[in-house]
Amino acid sequence: MAAEFKTATVNSSDVPSTQTDFPTYVDLARLGITTLAEAESVRVYADEAKTTEWAREIVSVTEMHVKVPSLTSTVDIYVDWDGVRADYAVSATYGRNAVWTGYTYVAHMEGNADNSTGGTNPTAVTAITFSTGNGLIGKGAGFNGSNSIITIDLAIPTSYSISYLGKGGTNQSRFLSKDNAGSQRNVAHEIFTSASPPLNFYVWNASNSIKIISHTAYVAATWFNYQTTWNSAGNFVAYADGSSLGTVPTGGNARNSSNLLAFGGESALSRFLNGAMDEIRVKPSVNSANWITTEYNNQNDEATFWGTWTDAGGGSTPAQAARRGVIMMM
Repeated sequence: MAAEFKTATVNSSDVPSTQTDFPTYVDLARLGITTLAEAESVRVYADEAKTTEWAREIVSVTEMHVKVPSLTSTVDIYVDWDGVRADYAVSATYGRNAVWTGYTYVAHMEGNADNSTGGTNPTAVTAITFSTGNGLIGKGAGFNGSNSIITIDLAIPTSYSISYLGKGGTNQSRFLSKDNAGSQRNVAHEIFTSASPPLNFYVWNASNSIKIISHTAYVAATWFNYQTTWNSAGNFVAYADGSSLGTVPTGGNARNSSNLLAFGGESALSRFLNGAMDEIRVKPSVNSANWITTEYNNQNDEATFWGTWTDAGGGSTPAQAARRGVIMMM
């Protein structure tokens, strides 16, 4: 394929406020990219003159994540590829690791649960099926309900955000357990049977008092974007599909200092997920409500988020043409 250069403008209603250093998902198939060589040759810019380049990660022939330094409600994105250039090294200025600065663990589940930040990989990946059918964005991780689990040992401070795409069943099981040792856990996202609240987000405080936020709209076999945040003041917040489900004060730090995270189950209680997970992200800081809403909008409907791609320098949207006209007149 000949070299291509295309542009799009973010959907303003999907960005409730400006976000700094925001990783956004781009579906490369919508640009007409069909081979891995084309995908790996992609370069991303803030402007048509290609004076400001942005870091990006190529996950697959269809999946790319771009760190936008300032994601405003009117930002343009420019994507250039020629099918010849090699992919950036993961540690390069505009390579994979640079997209995820500020995160401790990011896993796209595109065939493995490896860490895209360049940091710690999982200590165990047991009985996971990585396939397109188990993912919402490309491939995902399928859990069998009996022994599937991903565990990772991370240094997690008293302020953090944990997010993922999850789809579960009706069996009592866990999307997430922080500390898999049984009696000393301090955070859990647990599905219950139909006789109980469908899904609860738990956090334990230092005195082992349990605080609960429920997701009463949980539906089995349906994808949700889940996120929990916890700040140093001890406020625990749960979100589903970009909207807050509630906040509970924990009265300080949770019960223990273990760094072990278990995704898709908890071995000590034999509560294993019968479902799937995708796009797991762990961050040692608290995402704002608008950040979480923006992330959901991007992952849930990328086609609306970035809109129509056009040839850069021609066939652009009126909004892009108008902005270029203003720049030329200044």
